[in-house]
Amino acid sequence: MKNSKLIFKSIIFGWLIFGLCLSLPLFSGQDDLKIIEKIEVVNVEVPVRVFYKGKLVKNLTKNDFTLYEGNEKQFINGFYSKKKCINTQNVKLKPLYQERSTASRYFVLIFRTTDYNIELRKGIEYLFENIIKPRDELLIFVNDKTISLSKSYWKIDRKEILMQMLKEECIHAHQRLISYFLSIQKDLDRTQQRLIENDLYSQNAFFIIHFLRRYLTTWQEYKRKYLIPDLDKYYNFANHLDKIKKEKWIINFYQIEMFPKMKITGRLRQRIETMISQLMVARSEDAVHSRIISRFLEDIDTELNVADDFPIEEITKLMYKVDTTFHSIFMSVEKEALDQDFQFRKVSTDIENCLRELTKKTGGALITSGDLGSALHSIESKEDLYYVLTYVPRNPKNIDKIRITVNNKKYDVVYDDNLRADYISEYLKTRKAEIPAVTLSGIGFKANKLTMTISDFFMTVDSKKKIGKLNVRVRLINEENETVFDQKRLVVAKKENVNISINFEAIPREKYNIIIDVSDLLTGRTAMDFLEYVHIE
Repeated sequence: MKNSKLIFKSIIFGWLIFGLCLSLPLFSGQDDLKIIEKIEVVNVEVPVRVFYKGKLVKNLTKNDFTLYEGNEKQFINGFYSKKKCINTQNVKLKPLYQERSTASRYFVLIFRTTDYNIELRKGIEYLFENIIKPRDELLIFVNDKTISLSKSYWKIDRKEILMQMLKEECIHAHQRLISYFLSIQKDLDRTQQRLIENDLYSQNAFFIIHFLRRYLTTWQEYKRKYLIPDLDKYYNFANHLDKIKKEKWIINFYQIEMFPKMKITGRLRQRIETMISQLMVARSEDAVHSRIISRFLEDIDTELNVADDFPIEEITKLMYKVDTTFHSIFMSVEKEALDQDFQFRKVSTDIENCLRELTKKTGGALITSGDLGSALHSIESKEDLYYVLTYVPRNPKNIDKIRITVNNKKYDVVYDDNLRADYISEYLKTRKAEIPAVTLSGIGFKANKLTMTISDFFMTVDSKKKIGKLNVRVRLINEENETVFDQKRLVVAKKENVNISINFEAIPREKYNIIIDVSDLLTGRTAMDFLEYVHIE
């Protein structure tokens, strides 16, 4: 009992002391106040890859690196290396990956293709049999189409969905290429007819100059529309990947671009070369035409074999910021000869150059092969290695540009020098004000009627009125993966928001997946969405 009273008194005494401590500041002078400042230490992590003659350099230590913020050298307080490999059974990486071998990964599969051939089909088979696991998530780009496939999608095999997309888009891409050739051929036929009807050097020279100018313009249009990488798409892509907090891998499948080129030994090219020689020894004004024709031939040869400059350093920084590894497989395509004057030949593009640099600088593998199974096997075994340096910035709210050097001056160092800046969001915000990205929202299905709202598209002034031009495509696919409805509609928008409704009363009664594609014809921007298993009654 005494012990109980003693404990009780001790508790009371303790509470009195605690209350006294709380009340002391109220009775003390200001000089006696002690202010405790909360100090936060912000560590900045800087991922760095180091290369020597194109190969990743291993076994570096903290002492091999020097880090600067602005012009001031910083103390590297943390350092570690990180290894990644798609094949988690890789012996070297097994201890690191034992706990993560069943974790969901995020794969981005990018296809730039014009020919759906047997090797491409075999490659897709290998991909799903050996690399993609049931828990992995997929984001797929096939030319200009995009689709996100989670581990279960419409209860249909993801491999079959991808193969169907590849078939459709390869057909469209090939048809597009042929249409450009037919345009060139039409110009050539018209030019040859004029040459037959006329025998004056000066007139014939004018016809040839006109044809070559049209040919060059046609190539430039095709290149601008389909072969020059869209910087906005890279930023949107990076913005999406930055939100994914999983292990990320990008595998790019790229069929070398082709375009109708004049045969050096063809009848047309030989005739033009002969004309150049004849004009050079004719009148002075004819010699001028000869030089113009020669210049056009040089420009055509240069344009079809030299890619324009593209900000590869900027794109590489984006991929560093979102912590991903970029693999590329280049595939050759064999196309039949077109006629005696033209044949499909490889052309050099910015896409190709961009992919080469991205792959190299993000630690990926670049493989040129027609055997996709073998190429994918090499990629899944490729080890990516980078170093992570950490330091405490002077001002965490305003971090200056970062510069990193290594002791061995022969090594190439790749990193994001503006790591903490939110330049992806800033860029997209600026671009959206300039060229808006079309938005598809409010999608619903009720009483056999599909409804949707399209907004954020570009509007131009036509006859003092603002209008937008949209292409809306709607497809219905049944449970047997058969397309039973596929229609496009051109919409001339006079308001900033367009509400669309489609009645499906005439469609057979069963369940469907509905796919909606919207294209802004004034900007080329697209949006896509879908509804799963809608029941038409």
